[in-house]
Amino acid sequence: MIKSLSTKALALSNLKKNPFRTFLMILLVAISGAVVSAGFILSLSLKKGIDGIKERTGADLMIVPQGYEKKFESVLLSGNPSYFYLDKSIEDEIKKIQGVKKITSQFYLTSLSESCCDFPVQIIGFDPESDFLIKPWIEKYSSDGGQLFAGSNIQVKNGSVTFFDNTHKVTARLAKTGTGMDNSVYADLETVKNIFNDARKKGFNFLSDGDVEKKASVIFVLLEDEVKADAAALKINASLNKDAGIQIIQQGKFLKTFADKMSGFTFVFYLISILFILITAVALTVIFSLSLYERRREFSILRVIGSDKKTLCKIVLYESLFTGAAGAVTGIFLSYLIIIPFNTLIAQKLSVPFCMPGIIEFISFTSLTLIILALVSVLSTLNTIMKISKLEIYRESK
Repeated sequence: MIKSLSTKALALSNLKKNPFRTFLMILLVAISGAVVSAGFILSLSLKKGIDGIKERTGADLMIVPQGYEKKFESVLLSGNPSYFYLDKSIEDEIKKIQGVKKITSQFYLTSLSESCCDFPVQIIGFDPESDFLIKPWIEKYSSDGGQLFAGSNIQVKNGSVTFFDNTHKVTARLAKTGTGMDNSVYADLETVKNIFNDARKKGFNFLSDGDVEKKASVIFVLLEDEVKADAAALKINASLNKDAGIQIIQQGKFLKTFADKMSGFTFVFYLISILFILITAVALTVIFSLSLYERRREFSILRVIGSDKKTLCKIVLYESLFTGAAGAVTGIFLSYLIIIPFNTLIAQKLSVPFCMPGIIEFISFTSLTLIILALVSVLSTLNTIMKISKLEIYRESK
């Protein structure tokens, strides 16, 4: 009598005796596993990127020079260094507008590749006194000396970074956002002046004259809770001189644009994943169904030596589980092998906010993918199992 453990051994033996069929089934599941796990990771990474922008911008209105909206978005989302300036004095006019709660500005400089990293760095000057954007998302903070905060992608050596041959102490590391903020260095205005002067001594020139007191690249406005962004933007435009040359970006509309774009990416990922799962399910169903006709003699022999139809069904189920597990693990491993080391490159190619999930989320995705593919593998045997349950083995053995 065949014991329950023997069904597993027989299933493995059958898989070994048919290496091509086994390889084909594992390959099908592996492709689906790679696509499904990659889809989960990429979708959540994009969502976390959008959430990161929402948490980190923290302003209702963002004011930039006329025509520089795209460059500002590029700095914020992709970390592509840029510089543009407007008259900082308009802050005083904006402060007078009813409904404005807080206001702060930032000043952009762009470095060449320095010792801190292998890519040009966006140096952003901010006013610690008025700032309500940077400090809230600092992982570690020290008030010793100046204030220079390094993005999560900036390489910090011995607690400092080097710009134009001068070393600057890093007082804080910024939490990862999956946006261009990770490739930026935030410094108080005095530090920015020093960096600017060091660059001039090295023969580097900037569009700005380095006057951080009179110029700003972007002005952030936080409104009172009951004030609508549309109304506030109209008031600001009305109060300023028409020659001010500004463009007002509303955070809500700004985020909605990218959220819609992310929804498109996410929909495509899910659609492709579902398509591959369906293809795998159909292909496995066909393979198991065709293999039944080749294995009638094998099943007849097992019946003769005492196996019942239930045991034969278990053998087929174990085969599907073994191939499904092997394929799922292989596919998940390959997807992680590509996505994890090259996540920064993927983010650059997509040109969208991209923040990788944490360990717990990776474990959850892995478990969910394994469960989905295990179910697909088992369900693909249902047609074969139904045929086995109706098959007259003894008649087929004659």
